[in-house]
Amino acid sequence: MKKGLLLIVFGVFLLGACSPATPVKQFSRGAELAFYDFTAPATFEEGLYGEGVARLQISSGVYNVAITAGDNVMYYGQWGERLGDVVLDVEATQISTDVNTTYGLMCRARGTVGQTIVQGASATDAVNLTSDEIIAASPDAEATVDINLSVPEATAESTASETSDATAEATSESTTVPTAAATTEATAEATAETTAEGSTSNAVRDNTTNNGDGYLFLVQGSGRYAILRSQGRKITYLVEWDSSSVINTGEAQNRIRAVCMGSYLALYVNGQFIADASDDLYTEGQVGLVAATAARAGMEVAFDNLTVSAALPE
Repeated sequence: MKKGLLLIVFGVFLLGACSPATPVKQFSRGAELAFYDFTAPATFEEGLYGEGVARLQISSGVYNVAITAGDNVMYYGQWGERLGDVVLDVEATQISTDVNTTYGLMCRARGTVGQTIVQGASATDAVNLTSDEIIAASPDAEATVDINLSVPEATAESTASETSDATAEATSESTTVPTAAATTEATAEATAETTAEGSTSNAVRDNTTNNGDGYLFLVQGSGRYAILRSQGRKITYLVEWDSSSVINTGEAQNRIRAVCMGSYLALYVNGQFIADASDDLYTEGQVGLVAATAARAGMEVAFDNLTVSAALPE
């Protein structure tokens, strides 16, 4: 299923603002639940999305998200078991130079992308099946999120028309009310396939229930960060966009950590605490990697060494 969401970036930016000195809660990393080094294909969601605008692909030992033209849409891939209390760690390297970019982590994402599900069983009941026992769902089951990526003038790196155009576009979109019609073709197609093949198997590779619901932990190429909750077409800022000198800007690498522990959510970058918030809407889900841009020339980011650990309160 596809959905679009408008993430309104408010017009007031606090440049050089200080993050809270200490997190509200302490945690420790427990057992490793999953590790993705992206050395093998088909170990995370891959595909061409947005009518070919975005390519999500495992290549040369990284998870590469390449967006050919800035469209203020956030593209994300998700995978793995549905998990609750987790610590996510990833190395994210922005390859492009424009600062009008957003990338980061997603936890408790709705859906079962890549899992094999038995109809009538819970989403967590994965089973081992041979390839001819699996009914393929629609390949166009990716979800996208519309995002406004206006960058404060003080952080812009050039006065080129590309930057001004992107800023103008972001400004015009910031007044738009978050509305978009859900695309149901993928769900309908998967349902039709399941019905048609039901006499031979009751198992389906479920790629259709990822609609963007979950928690987002984001940084921008301009040095800003935010924590958000995505719910259907509604985006709620749990931590609004702010700036931190801890974040490496432009063409650089940032080590991003997201903590999802009960209702507690926290963002760390490059080993430093950045921000935290509290929300209890989602209790479990898949992990995800996300990227977006407002730059007309697009953007590219490579993710590597995604580690999923149990989050233990202290």
